[in-house]
Order: sequence, then C-alpha cells, then structure tokens
Amino acid sequence: MRIPDETVEAVKQGTDITDLVSSYIKLEKRGRNYVGLCPFHNEKTPSFTVSPDKQICHCFGCKKGGNVLQFYMEVENVSFAEAVRKLGKPLGIEIAASEQVANDSEMQLIRIHEYMTDLYHHILMHTKEGEGALKYLEDRGFSGDIIRREKIGIAPDMRDFTKNALSDKGFSLELAFQAGVISRNEENFSYYDRFSGRIMIPIRNHQGYIVGYTARSMDGREPKYLNTPETSIFQKRRLLYNLSDARKDIRKQDEVILMEGHLDIIKVKMTDVNNVIGLMGTALSEQHIQMLNRLASNVTLMFDGDQAGQAAQLSLGADLLEGGLNVFIISMPKGMDPDEYIEKYGAETFRDLVKNEKRHYIHFKAEHLLEESMNNDMAFSNNLKMLTDHLRHVKDQVIRERLIQHISELYKVDRKSIEQNVPDQAAAPSSGTVARPRQLPLRERKERYLLRALMKDRDLFLNFQDKISEEVLTAPRYYVIFKGLCAYFDKHDEFELSSFSQYIEGEYFSTAVEVEELLINEDITTEEVNDYIEDLSGIRNSEKEKQSLYQQLQEAENSNDIELQIKLAQQLNEINSRYKR
Repeated sequence: MRIPDETVEAVKQGTDITDLVSSYIKLEKRGRNYVGLCPFHNEKTPSFTVSPDKQICHCFGCKKGGNVLQFYMEVENVSFAEAVRKLGKPLGIEIAASEQVANDSEMQLIRIHEYMTDLYHHILMHTKEGEGALKYLEDRGFSGDIIRREKIGIAPDMRDFTKNALSDKGFSLELAFQAGVISRNEENFSYYDRFSGRIMIPIRNHQGYIVGYTARSMDGREPKYLNTPETSIFQKRRLLYNLSDARKDIRKQDEVILMEGHLDIIKVKMTDVNNVIGLMGTALSEQHIQMLNRLASNVTLMFDGDQAGQAAQLSLGADLLEGGLNVFIISMPKGMDPDEYIEKYGAETFRDLVKNEKRHYIHFKAEHLLEESMNNDMAFSNNLKMLTDHLRHVKDQVIRERLIQHISELYKVDRKSIEQNVPDQAAAPSSGTVARPRQLPLRERKERYLLRALMKDRDLFLNFQDKISEEVLTAPRYYVIFKGLCAYFDKHDEFELSSFSQYIEGEYFSTAVEVEELLINEDITTEEVNDYIEDLSGIRNSEKEKQSLYQQLQEAENSNDIELQIKLAQQLNEINSRYKR
C-alpha cells in the first residue's frame, strides 16, 4: 500500500533539515547555510552543505543529499517507507503496517534480540532466578530506574534456555545462530546457549535497534565481558555503545567522552553526564574515527586507572589526534574505574571531575614519558621527537603555545628548540583563497539559463514544454533535469528544490542545485525564453546563414554560374528542412 502524498508532505514539513543533519554531524554556519564533514564519504575539508531556506542538504564531493527523507534514507540505509515512519513518529504521524517496508533479513535478527532482551529483563526484575543478579546490580549502586531504562537482564545459568525460548517462539535456530545469541557445535551441528549465567547489557546501533550484547560474568568466570560475535548487524568497527542515546548531548556540547566498560557508562548516565559512549573493546577503527569526527570536535578519553587503561589511552589518543580531533584525558585514580569512583566519591564529585580535570592528550603523554626520558638519553630524544610530532596536529594556536611551554618546563628544553622541531602542518587551502570555478562554454551557460527560467515559472514551462528537445538542451544532464521537471510540474504548481529532489537522482540533483542557484531576471518574459530556444535550436543562426546564401545566390545568378546556383539552392533547401517552424 502506497503512503499518501499528504502524509509524506506532513513529515517533510514537520522535520527541519538542519536539526536532522546536525544530529549526525557537527555543522558550522556559513552565511545563510551550514557546512560540515560529509557523513557519506571520508573527507577532511567540509563539502556537505545544508540550506535551511530550501530545506535541502547536498555534498558537492560525493553528490549525495536531498530533502529530509532522502538524507535519512541514505544515512540510515532504510527504505522510503521506513524513513517516513521513523521521522513521522516524533511528529505523531503514524504509518500503517501495510505501508511499511523493511530489510526483512536484518529485521528478523533484530526481532530475536528484542524478544530475548525483554525476556532476560523480565527474569532479572520479576523472577527468583534473577534475584542474585538484581541484588548484585543494586549493591553496585544501579537504580531500578536505570536498569529498566537500559533493559538490563540476566541469562539463566542453563545450557539451552535461550535456544528453547527462541524455538518455542517459532524463531529459526539457524537464524538465532546468525544473530549470535546461540552457538553451534561444528562437529554435530547441535545448538546451545552462548550466554549463560551472565548479566545481559543490550547494545543498540545508531538507529536505536538492539543488535547485540555485552554479557558480564558475576562468578569470576572468564572472560569477564563476553560480546556478541561479528554478525551482519553487529560489527564492532561500526558500533559505538550508547551513541543513539548520547548523540544529542554530544552535538550540544561538541564533545564525546569515550570510555571502556559498558556498566561504567550506565553508571555515569546516572550522574546526568550524558555525552558518554564506549567502544566494543579497546580497538579503534577508521570508521570510528570518521564517526567521531562528524559528531564533535573534541574527544575526552576516560579509561580505567590501571596499566591497561593507561596504555589504551596512549594508543587511541594518538590515532584520534592524527584523525583531526582535539583529544583530552581524564585520569582515574590508580586501580579505579569510573563506576568505582562514583560509588566512592559520589555523583557531584564525579561531575566536577568531568568539568574541571581535562588535560590535553599531549600534556598527559609528556608526563607519562617523563620518567623513562630523564635517565635514558636515547629515550629522551625519541620521546621529545614524538611529542613535537604530535604538536603539528594541534590546530588551536593558544593550546599549542601552552603545550610547548609545558613540555619545555617539564623536559628542561628551550621552548624555541621545541618550536623549531615541530613539523609543518599539512597544507590546507587558505580561507582567503577560493578556487575559481571553471568557466563553462557559452552554449552551456545558455542552456543553464534557459533551464533556470523554466524552473522558476510553471506557466512558462508549460508554454514551452513541447519546444524543448535534446537538440535544445544538448548536455544530457540538463535534458534529464528537464524530464524531471515534466513529471514535477504535473503535480506541483511552484518549484521547490526540496520536493524536486525526489524526481531526480544523485549527480543530476547536484547539477539541479547549481542551476537553481543561478541569478536570473525576476520578470523574465515569454519573448526572452523564446529567443533562447531559437538561439539554442539553431533557428536564429540559420537565418543569418540563409541571408548569406541568398546574397551568394544573387551574385551567382548575376554571373550566370549555373553550377554554383544549384549548389547554393541545395544548401538553402537543407536549412529550410532542418529548421521548419
């Protein structure tokens, strides 16, 4: 069943493009528009533009964008119907189930997770089997409210509980295996539970769907944390724990607090510090860095206060710094994690720690390397070179000066020596020099002007529609836009780029954006459009050619040159047949 046009329009009108896009990437105001790093391809210089006036977004690099629905479809990889449903929900616009389309294979895996999450949570909160785990969580300071909000559960300590529960519900065991909630004996192909006797922490993707678990042991069995294996919907390199909840606060504060343990993150959320997310382990992928770069300018690492946590911060901090982010460290007391810190010192002290105790990554690293540097000249030289190399990634000149001063005092080295050894920053285009756009050929400029005039006025378009052909708009992309206008003006009285984006695709929409930006006369006339069509079709030029031929024919007749007269007459007939009016 097709979603009514009125419903689609209501969702479009009710969803602001700037608010939607800014929930995915950080935007900066540039005149009347906003710009940011494109969410669809990797780039260092922002080329993704959002126009609040036109309610469209567009990347001039990869050409992706469009209106709110097209952006959401692309960024979330969902169908048109699913985009209308998801964007319509906060507006109170409901879409009937018969109108919804979803990726069935992935949605089945998600439904398995949703069913088991509800079941695990029910067992934790309402059964005798869950009493021990519930007491464990309460003793660690987790409130009933946060347990319910995060849907934390317990997988009973039984070999086949999950397998039997899913089988009884009618789910395929092979599908449950693909979802990663049960395991399989590859010798006899028998299935058994992957998670038993563990606290189950659901992991949601950036859309808010449950796609996996972090399962924590309570009895000391190893591993302490057991994650869902890699599946089609659970890929560690693409997931950041708690991102769906934290995104708005991250955008508001322009800062991500990155942590290790998922229970730590849940505890931190109880203190109203909400811009906190976690990795699936301590590995940082290129996709993670790209995601973080689009979310915020600043990343603060807050790992456990043990040797492993320190080592992870040193390693990940360098990658994030080189990835173009401002990186800071909040150090935990030795041997303590954020959860334990909150339990010992309270939520208010923790909030003060987050607010007041951020050191730049290079500051943190300089102090960490100091001890080995002081008693080892080779290490001193290597470490100082490493620190100065890091400094080239610091864009803020004031922070850079402060870091140079700190390293100078800490390592007892003249600051000028440090400054001289900082490598040059990667060459970036100066904000004062803008590349001059390529000058288009005269004919192409005329075709664009004609197309813009036809966009501007539906009556003009309908008046001249039948006179436009591929001989008039010879550039294929302009003719494709014209055909899109034919379909568009069948349903719309006025041109709106946001709505027109649904009638044209990718690279052609990029050209349509450029054409729509052209400045033309407000009161363009029928005669002016007709002149352009005649000029582009060759009619006007043919008149000049005919006048020249008539003159040559007269001269041939005067000189009685019969052969030339026949040749000129043939040329005139050819022009007349080519440009019949």
